[in-house]
Amino acid sequence: MKVLMGHFTLESNEHVEGLTELDNFNLKFGEDLVQAMKVGDIFRDNNIEIVPAIFANGHTATVLSRESYDYIHQKMLRAVKENLNELDGIYLFLHGASKVEDLPEGSGERQLLKDIRQFTGPYLPICVVMDPHGNLTEEYVANMTIGRCYRESPHTDMLETKRKTARMFVDLLKNKKYLKPQYRKLPFVLGGERSVSTDEPMLTINQKLDAIEQDERILSASFHVGYLRHDNYAAGSGLIIVPSDTQYIEYANEILEEMYTFCIEKYSEFHYHGNTLEVPEAVEQSIEKNYPHIVVTDSGDNVTSGATGENTYLLRQYLELKEYNNKKILFSGITDNELFHSMYKKEKDTYFDFELGTNRDELSEKVTLTGKITNRGNLQQIFGDTDSFGETITVSLKNKPIDIVLIDQSVSFAEIHQYEAANIEMNDYNIVVVKQGYIFPELKEYCDYSIMALTDGPTNQKTENLIFKQIMRPMMPFDELDF
Repeated sequence: MKVLMGHFTLESNEHVEGLTELDNFNLKFGEDLVQAMKVGDIFRDNNIEIVPAIFANGHTATVLSRESYDYIHQKMLRAVKENLNELDGIYLFLHGASKVEDLPEGSGERQLLKDIRQFTGPYLPICVVMDPHGNLTEEYVANMTIGRCYRESPHTDMLETKRKTARMFVDLLKNKKYLKPQYRKLPFVLGGERSVSTDEPMLTINQKLDAIEQDERILSASFHVGYLRHDNYAAGSGLIIVPSDTQYIEYANEILEEMYTFCIEKYSEFHYHGNTLEVPEAVEQSIEKNYPHIVVTDSGDNVTSGATGENTYLLRQYLELKEYNNKKILFSGITDNELFHSMYKKEKDTYFDFELGTNRDELSEKVTLTGKITNRGNLQQIFGDTDSFGETITVSLKNKPIDIVLIDQSVSFAEIHQYEAANIEMNDYNIVVVKQGYIFPELKEYCDYSIMALTDGPTNQKTENLIFKQIMRPMMPFDELDF
C-alpha cells in the first residue's frame, strides 16, 4: 500500500500589513518531510510505502501571497496527480488558519483539500490532522475521511494526536471502510486565551470527547476553537464526530447534537486564562510581587497568533518606572529588522545609543535607548523546532535593569530551547516579558507567577471588540441568542 503525506501550516493575521512570502516557510521534501511529520514509522511498520509531497511550515504571519500559495498548492497537487493510480490514501496536516491573497475560498487549506478531492473522487481515504485554532466548513469536513484536531491548548498533545490519528488511518486502510465525518458549527467565536484546556469549560468538554471516543461506534470526536485573526465566513467554533462505520451516522449525529447543546450551555464559562490584568496593574504586580521568576505576556502582540512582535508599548511602561524592587527584566524578543541589521557588527560590551521601534503605529513607536550588546545567539521557532530561523542579539540597557533580545523576524520565545539557543540564562532574570497570549507549558513550569497583560495590538484579546462582517449571524459574543 502507498500513502501520500503532506503538511501546510500558517496562521494568517490580516490585522498586520504586508504579505507572507515563500521565504518565510520552512520547506522540506523527500525523507526530510517524513522525519518532520513524525509518523512515518507508523506507516512503514505496517508495510505502507510513503509518498512525500511537500512540508510547508509558515508558523504564524500575515496573509499569504497568492504566488507563494500557488507554489505550495501546485507541489501538493502534482504529487497527488503523479501518484494517483497507486495511492491507497492521503495523510495531511492542515492547520486551518491560513488566509490567502485573492483566493475566493479564503483559506488555503480548504481550497487545497477541495482541489485534491476533485482528482481523487469521493472515496479515496483522506485523513486530516488539524490545530483546534482553525476554521471549518461543512464542505471542508465532508472532503475528509477522518478529521481530528488536538485536544490541548497549549498544544501539549500535538505529537500524540498526529500519531493516534495515523494509527486510526492505518486501521481504516486495512479494513477498507468508507467513513463520513459529521460536522456542526457552533454559534460563537472564541479566542484561544479564553479556551485554555486546563480551565473550565474546556476541561469538561475534552473529558466528554474522550468518553465519546470510548464508544466503539465513534472513531473520533473533536472540538474546534476556531480562529479569529481574519474575517471569513468560516469563522466560529465547531464540532466533528467521525462514526466508526456508515451504519452509525445517525448515532454520530445524536452525539453531535448532544455536544452542540452542551457547548452552548457552557458558553458563559469561557474566560481569560490565569492572572489577566490591564497594563498598569500588570506592570505594577510584576514589580511588587516577591516571586523569584515572573512571566508577563504581551497579549496584544502575540506572535504565536500572527502579530509582528514589534510593539514597544509595554517596554515603554517599564522604562517609565522609577523603582524596580531590585528586579532584573528580560524582554524576549522585540522584532526590528532595520535596527537588528544596523547593529549586527557592533562590538560587545561597549555602550552606544540606538532607537528601537518600527514606528508602524503608536504601539511600535520608536524609543531612544543606550545599551551594550552582551551576547548573540541562534533564533529558533516554537513546538520544538530547532532548525535555525535566524540570529539574536541581546542588549543590556544602561541605568535600567532591562535586557532586550532583538530579532529581525517575528518569533515568540515560548520554549526553553529558544533561550538556550540565544545564549540566555533565564534564571538571571526576575521578570521575563514575552510576545504571547496564554503562557506556554515550559514557561509556566519555569516561573512562580504569570500575568497576561491586556495590551492592544493585532491580537487584541477582547473578542467582543473585534469587527467581523462575513461571519454567520447571529454569533456570540456579538449577538444575543435565545435558546
